Amino acid sequence: MKRDIETRPSPASACYVQSVRAALKAERPDRDPESVLHELQAFAAWRGADRPLAVPPTRQEVEDYLTECSMLHGCHLASLRLHRVQTVAPTLWGMPYASMIAIIRRQRLRPPRANRRTKTEYLLTLIARLPNEWQAGLIARMSSAPQNRKLKWSADHLNSVTYALLRWLAWCEVSGHEIRPTGISFHAYACLLSEEGVSTRSARDYLKRILSGYSTACDPDFASVACKHVISRLNARGKVEGRPTKTGEQLVGASTIFDLGMDIIENARTLGPRDLFAARDYRNGLLLALAAAVPQRAKALSHLEIGRTIMLLERPCIHVRLPGSALKLREYKKDLSGYDRTLQNPELWDAIDEYNRLFRPLFDDGSAMFPSILEIGARVSAKRLGCLVGNLTQKHFGVRISVHRIRDNVATEASEELLGGGYLAPVLLDNRNPATTMASYDHSQGVRAARDHVEFVASRRSYSSTLRL
Repeated sequence: MKRDIETRPSPASACYVQSVRAALKAERPDRDPESVLHELQAFAAWRGADRPLAVPPTRQEVEDYLTECSMLHGCHLASLRLHRVQTVAPTLWGMPYASMIAIIRRQRLRPPRANRRTKTEYLLTLIARLPNEWQAGLIARMSSAPQNRKLKWSADHLNSVTYALLRWLAWCEVSGHEIRPTGISFHAYACLLSEEGVSTRSARDYLKRILSGYSTACDPDFASVACKHVISRLNARGKVEGRPTKTGEQLVGASTIFDLGMDIIENARTLGPRDLFAARDYRNGLLLALAAAVPQRAKALSHLEIGRTIMLLERPCIHVRLPGSALKLREYKKDLSGYDRTLQNPELWDAIDEYNRLFRPLFDDGSAMFPSILEIGARVSAKRLGCLVGNLTQKHFGVRISVHRIRDNVATEASEELLGGGYLAPVLLDNRNPATTMASYDHSQGVRAARDHVEFVASRRSYSSTLRL
């Protein structure tokens, strides 16, 4: 039988509420306690005199209360009312019960999505858009059989190659060029890409994917010196032009980015684990701090999981261990490779520990370092992590800085500030080819010269930075 959720509480409950009012004023001076206490009294009345407020609610109780509120007031208003109970839950029953209420609210407002297609299913659907005779060669690149291990492509690379082939086929059909690549058709296609605003480096990558995809899917014996010459010219031009997505304004020190992350964490810490938005801010601060302290790509950061891939050892040691599948490697090397580092950072250690105890449970019962705020049990994708980092740096620095650019900034700062940093930077970035890091090392010399000049002109102005690794 449904109980009246508006019944006034018993005198005993009213006495207990007075003590809660005093605690709320002390712990949450920013919040009007009356609306919270009114809802708490309604919840106490709904439970009945046999269940005093001092007794923590069960999950079934909370779900039943939310169901009855939804029947009377609608889902959104019912969720708001339960949120007020959640606000006082840490004071009354402790953080685990506040987390339980938060998860129940999210599950009601955002039910789990239907099962999504796997990457394999998505790729098969995409490859099916190509001519039938082309599909077998690309599908073979998905095989993990021992004899095909070195020929296997990653899902992301196969996706890029397939899209490049689809665009190439569409262009050939419109322009009248033959599908078989030639130097003339590659040059014409590169000019079209340039007119569309595609950078020289990206145009080179598109042509390389078309050449690789065509020889794999259509003609295994295909080879064209003219096509390779066009790609080589684009490669040389791209080196001269540089990367359009990387500008001097993005050269913000890795320590500065780390400090920004810790500032965001401190602001969330001041507010306390009161709701999901405070937990989101704490998560975003950790994202910036970890991007600077663990200079890996967004895909690797998306694999961070508390207790599994990132572990707190004795303070201040943090053990980061990522599988090869999270790194940018050839497929046949991923099973035997990985990223294994131990950091010593007391600030980051304290932040992760507090996040895991107080803020992380507000998302769900999982352990992903960067859980989704939109979907329970899901983690933020690598692409979305890049967007978050760009949005945060745009807001605070006035310029978008990508996760990969933060890696460059780590190499730059290491080259400037650490003794022998030019040799240490490849290790910090886990680059297999030191020449890749040397570009940042060489560039950092110009940055340092420019900075020294500014310090000379300003005379009294000083700048110090410490690499937080």
